[in-house]
Amino acid sequence: MKVTCNVIKDVLPLYLENMLSDDSCIMVEEHIEQCQECKNYLNEMRTFNEMPVDRNISPLLKIKSTLRKKKIQTAIFSMMFSIMIFVITIAFLTAPEYIPYSERSVTINEIGNGSVLAQFEYTVYGYDINRYPTDENTGYVYHITTWNSIWNRNIKKSNTNNTILNPNGENVVSVYYYHTDGSEDILMYGKDINPDGGIITLPRLFLSYYALIATVFATTCGLIMLILYRNKKVLNFTMKVFFLPVSYLLGHLIIKGFTTSSYTATRDFYVILLVVIPIYIAFLMAVNLIRQYKNKKHEGR
Repeated sequence: MKVTCNVIKDVLPLYLENMLSDDSCIMVEEHIEQCQECKNYLNEMRTFNEMPVDRNISPLLKIKSTLRKKKIQTAIFSMMFSIMIFVITIAFLTAPEYIPYSERSVTINEIGNGSVLAQFEYTVYGYDINRYPTDENTGYVYHITTWNSIWNRNIKKSNTNNTILNPNGENVVSVYYYHTDGSEDILMYGKDINPDGGIITLPRLFLSYYALIATVFATTCGLIMLILYRNKKVLNFTMKVFFLPVSYLLGHLIIKGFTTSSYTATRDFYVILLVVIPIYIAFLMAVNLIRQYKNKKHEGR
């Protein structure tokens, strides 16, 4: 029986896959040597089966860059969250716990040459001293309070040192002990500068001014974004500025709650700023991630 071209073409796929017996392979090869048409057909089949190699690695580099950016963003977000938790924890542990006045908590004594010494009890871990001149400029009036804290009581057990109220020889007219519950200050040394009525040391209120400024600033930025939302450049810039006062208000809420008065306002202000930094960075990262998600979703369509 004569082997036709149709028969050879039928078995060529098996020949390419090395699935024919030796005798069949010899038959195919002998026919191809004599038949140019079948030889060309075999070459076409070989060309068709060879997949082109894509040497363009730019998509892989893009994927690698995207994964690297996400990894960096995740690391930064985790670090900012850890910093915020750390600052809040330290602020809580070192928060002053004011000590009610007792004759032993602090005593005032003259030690010679006009120097006045404030001696603190062993339970006192911190103190605050404010002073101001008298109306007659005859000397200074001092207001003292003391406190301890969870940190000093349980972690770093150290007592405060005694201190001289007038190291430069100032005249000490009066020394009062003030509480933080709105009660009257107690005279501990010298003369009562206001014998007709009690003296009350009030908390500082400048945190309320900062909170008010932040609220007005955030409201203004919000209105600008609402009015000019179609201008992408203005919107993006204003949004970054908007998150600053919002971060400050959140930091104030975390540290002070809804209270704006404080006897340690300077300390509280610095703690709020330390909390603001990671919150603000977290806001910017969240906005960036939302934009990436929206762009990816848009490209998918």
